[in-house]
Amino acid sequence: MEKTHNLVVRDIASHEVITCLETETVQKAAQLMSDADIGSIVITKNDKPIGIITERDIVVRVVAVGKDPKNILVKDIMTSPLIVVEPNTTITDAMRLMAKSNIRRLVILNNGELYGIISSRDIIKVSPSLIEILIEMASSSQIVYDKYPESSVAGICDGCGLWSDSLIEVDGLMLCESCREEQIEE
Repeated sequence: MEKTHNLVVRDIASHEVITCLETETVQKAAQLMSDADIGSIVITKNDKPIGIITERDIVVRVVAVGKDPKNILVKDIMTSPLIVVEPNTTITDAMRLMAKSNIRRLVILNNGELYGIISSRDIIKVSPSLIEILIEMASSSQIVYDKYPESSVAGICDGCGLWSDSLIEVDGLMLCESCREEQIEE
């Protein structure tokens, strides 16, 4: 495996993705998930991934509202369009996208074909090493900031809590480019 700070999603992704046709019932999808001991299933149409269903989707969109999973098709409750990344997407970028999209899983496509899936749990497995690297980088960035306070630095954004290589102080907060843009829009 590569050094942790160079990790890309293909390094930690699951390549055995369970899929289900969009015309299957929620019960069938739930059974596939149970058999494979997984928390999500990718929904396909014409062998192309078009959506995803998670355990939470089944609970919230079917069970909690009293619908019969035998009579509901997966296409009616799936989350679509998919939020996807490519195999060479960095773990940091994947974490940012997950946080920004408020999701816990990303489907990985390679040239439009299903390549794998990565979950927040997969990232957590490698996170102790990532945290150590972030701490080292943040402490060296603080030295740069103390010497050159007008320049951007790397560290944890006070707005979104994610790592950024280009933090700039705005109203006493160290903000990444995305959070600075959001603050301008407000």
